Amino acid sequence: MEQDPDDLGPAFVSSDGTYIIQEIADEASLSADGGDNSEDDSRDRLAATLREQDRFLPIANVARIMKRSIPTFGKIAKDARECVQECVSEFISFITSEASDRCMMEKRKTINGEDILFAMSTLGFDNYIEPLKVYLQKYRESMKGEKDLEEYESSQENYGSTNQVTNMIPSGTNIVYAFPRDVQSFQLS
Repeated sequence: MEQDPDDLGPAFVSSDGTYIIQEIADEASLSADGGDNSEDDSRDRLAATLREQDRFLPIANVARIMKRSIPTFGKIAKDARECVQECVSEFISFITSEASDRCMMEKRKTINGEDILFAMSTLGFDNYIEPLKVYLQKYRESMKGEKDLEEYESSQENYGSTNQVTNMIPSGTNIVYAFPRDVQSFQLS
């Protein structure tokens, strides 16, 4: 009986149906130059056990991005979509692996934008560094702006309520409203 190549087997499926990925410990193997490449071997075996859909970006997302760069009446062949899917997935893995190595050396668990930029520089993608730095800076500014806007709206909701305002002012307190002298009058038509 032949096993389905997409089936990882019961050893890789937990009780709740999610996949468990384990690196199988093996005896240290030596490469032709005498160096230890057991880590590379275990990565190869791990990659071989993963299904294609688990290794690659979703084909629909890749196709949607590709369609944005061609005329509306243009078509993309299935093999072209699959080729680009594999290439971009491998590129992302390549960059992320290098960034992850930097994080492990610095004993951090989270990869950030600077790690990705450093990895790209290390791997020779220097032409992309400056535009991505600008993009990362603008992205962070926009996220900060959204956070500030959310905080402002939240404060308006909290202080805009008449119940909170009346509860904050002790009863019997005189409130004086003052207006500037040069108030301009206007008429609504």
